[in-house]
Amino acid sequence: MRIKFWGVRGSITCAYPDFLDYGGNTACVEVEVLGRTVIFDAGSGLPWLGNELLKRGVKEIVLLMSHFHQDHTAGFNYFKPIYIPGHTINIKAALNYGGTTIEDMIRRHMQAELHPVQYDNLGSTLNCTGFQAGDSFDLAEGIHIKTSMLAHPSGCTAFRLEAEGKVLVYATDTEHKAGEPDQALIEIMKDADLVIYDCTYSEQELPQYEGWGHSTWNEGVKLCQMANAKRMAMFHYSPDHNDDQVRALEHEAQSAWAGAFGAKEGMEIIL
Repeated sequence: MRIKFWGVRGSITCAYPDFLDYGGNTACVEVEVLGRTVIFDAGSGLPWLGNELLKRGVKEIVLLMSHFHQDHTAGFNYFKPIYIPGHTINIKAALNYGGTTIEDMIRRHMQAELHPVQYDNLGSTLNCTGFQAGDSFDLAEGIHIKTSMLAHPSGCTAFRLEAEGKVLVYATDTEHKAGEPDQALIEIMKDADLVIYDCTYSEQELPQYEGWGHSTWNEGVKLCQMANAKRMAMFHYSPDHNDDQVRALEHEAQSAWAGAFGAKEGMEIIL
């Protein structure tokens, strides 16, 4: 299982020199496993991944959306494979929007007032599938997904990907309550080889952002230790944190638990 980070930032892109070590693009993570390409979220890193997939000749893709806030969808309209015939993009997301389907969410994102090309004019085949948070399903033979609802405005989904005896958990955009660990998330994270976790704020900052739906490395480490996870990638960095500030938080996290590290744009991990 090969994992590559194409965007690790949260909320908004940060295109300034003091953000480039960890990276300024928003959430997008590629997983290559058993000959399949799976992508978590369509943040502003997605177009650059799209260019790479075209070079590799990848024509079938699974896109797992944690939710549809703008920092997690910013790259979708500029993802070149969606415009090219012969490409198939299978989009899967939890139905957290009343009667609104996942196709409806994508169509809204591409409406004429917001983008020059609309859904019905795309060259690719888009298959949009909704599920209920908490569902489990197979992406292909040997690739199993488990899901869980996270504490975030309008809902967000954590994903557990199991394949070839390895486990990757993608759990971004979640807000914890002090002293009340998310038991469902602990179960999703159980014995994971790698957990990608929302580390937007420091513990000192968090009270200012109650209700915004984000967490800290401190809670991530606690959850990983309770779940017996092996490693945690800090993710979804605040746009108020430049490289020096993220580096300081990473050092704090590593001092607390050797399994923690800061995800960087372009970083690859093999499980």
